[in-house]
Amino acid sequence: MFVIYVSLNYQQLPITTREQLVFSKEELTRANELLSGEKSILENMILSTCNRTEVYAVVDQIHTGRYYIKRFLANWFHVSIDQVTKWAEIGFKQDAVAHLMRVTTGLESLIVGEPQILGQVKDAFFTARDLGTTGVILNHLAKDAITFAKKQHTTYRVSELAKTSGQTGLHQIKTGLQDLSDKHVVIAGLGDVGSHVLKNASTMGFGEITILNRTNEKAVQLADHYGATVRAADWDKLAVAANAADAVILATSAKTPVLNGHTFASGDTNLKMVVDLGVPRNVHSEDLPVEITYFDIDHLTAIISENQRAKADMIDQMAAQVPAAVDAFDVWEQQLHVVPVIKEIRESAMDVEKKRPTTVCSVSCRNLTPTSAK
Repeated sequence: MFVIYVSLNYQQLPITTREQLVFSKEELTRANELLSGEKSILENMILSTCNRTEVYAVVDQIHTGRYYIKRFLANWFHVSIDQVTKWAEIGFKQDAVAHLMRVTTGLESLIVGEPQILGQVKDAFFTARDLGTTGVILNHLAKDAITFAKKQHTTYRVSELAKTSGQTGLHQIKTGLQDLSDKHVVIAGLGDVGSHVLKNASTMGFGEITILNRTNEKAVQLADHYGATVRAADWDKLAVAANAADAVILATSAKTPVLNGHTFASGDTNLKMVVDLGVPRNVHSEDLPVEITYFDIDHLTAIISENQRAKADMIDQMAAQVPAAVDAFDVWEQQLHVVPVIKEIRESAMDVEKKRPTTVCSVSCRNLTPTSAK
């Protein structure tokens, strides 16, 4: 028995081709069932995302298994086997195990290290398992891959490294303020950048979010959309709202500062942090009281660059763990094949023991009585 994978993914195919090679969620049940009926396929599961469609299978022979998987894909997507052969990335044995480990951990993702693929692999596995198209080997392999990926994402928190200036600014606020449940943040400017910041901030657990925009109707509409935690304020109340907040994020396209640093007088403001996403800058940082921490776009860009270096190092460390995980599965699989042999040997030994005749004493036993003294 051999583990094999056949992959149609973004590294080999443009989106114009890839979008034609996707299983919908509703199709996966039927597809797994049909694949399971193909010659040489002993176990199987199908993973299908926007960036990859992959078959993982246990086959009795590599060359026939590979052929019938490609034939299945060709028939399903109404293309030729030659096209599938041209497009597909195929691997087997340890390469197949390593590939699933890397895919599940996000090492093969378009955004390297992203954790969303872990949930997609889990869904693919559960679908196949519940149908009964997986067995001892794929069940163990999928569980190993999921456990491995969870461990890597817990150890190396790649997804927490901010990739945009808005995300980085919010991360700095979270780091500075820590518990956000009783904290108040103001977001001024609700264009593309500000709206994206609001979307992220709304999931972070702030106690209160105040939003302001020169077009007040947009602020009111967004506040209604996000619910009770978010409220809109008139643009001319920006200074008042900022002084009452714990942090302010400025994302306007104004040509001159919308706030003067002298607005935040020491002792008269609650403000602790200012994130300025504007270019030109939205506030004169030189006028800010020293107790207010200030980040402009250059500060945030430097942090993003450092994040990229840290991410690259984490990705290398995650990838370095894959061979050991593959070896561990290989050891388990070898033991799987040995166990029936050991069981057979033990049962044979027990049969021999049962058939062995009872040992009989070959010496006649005499009832010796002491000779009486004469």
